[in-house]
Amino acid sequence: MNTSHTQFMRALEDGFRTTSGLPNRAAYKIFYGQVKPAPFLTLGINPAGSPNETSADGTQNSDGTKAAASATYYENDENDVLDCEWTENRGLRLLLCPLVANNQTRFRAEIVKSNLAFRRSAKKKDIDIDAAVAEAEPYLADIISRVSPRLILLTGAQLQTFTKSFAKTVTMLAPIERDPGINHVVFAASRVTLGASKSEITVVQVAHASQFAWTYAKYNVVERSLALLDA
Repeated sequence: MNTSHTQFMRALEDGFRTTSGLPNRAAYKIFYGQVKPAPFLTLGINPAGSPNETSADGTQNSDGTKAAASATYYENDENDVLDCEWTENRGLRLLLCPLVANNQTRFRAEIVKSNLAFRRSAKKKDIDIDAAVAEAEPYLADIISRVSPRLILLTGAQLQTFTKSFAKTVTMLAPIERDPGINHVVFAASRVTLGASKSEITVVQVAHASQFAWTYAKYNVVERSLALLDA
């Protein structure tokens, strides 16, 4: 069953696969749910998992666990963050569910996820991450335009990396804040004007969900992020 978003998603994937030369979803991952207009977009660094241990359709890991909730384009409103039990997803729920009052129906409707890079790797160092980010940039720009979010949350990805690729102007809203115990960024925020659409959005960098999800409550990340939308 197609939806109004399927054609866009299929064309984007076909374009990326042609440009990258990657054969199938074992080697890359773009989608975690339907790509549609939504107030919230969350972006990680790149999809986790070894291509050698992922099925060609991207749905199964070699140990039998689920790697994706859909082999096609999430036409039944599947959502990987809600429907797959990854360590990162359990952390992401702590960040994303409060944005929508812990309502799963709203989550599926109002939150879209992707990454700055689409190439899959067990570890970031396994690929040339800068090249992978550049490779995905035009396709991610199309996703951002399609979603047209009010808030982008970068989970582990750097704010500077995002703004370098997509922002025409940048206004700092909150300076970089690090947790002294782990020396990782736990909050930073800017308002950016996108180069393509010229629309203004709020972009927030937080710590990676798989290891540092505990920082979300400690540093009131959700409350501070939502407050910036009304600033």
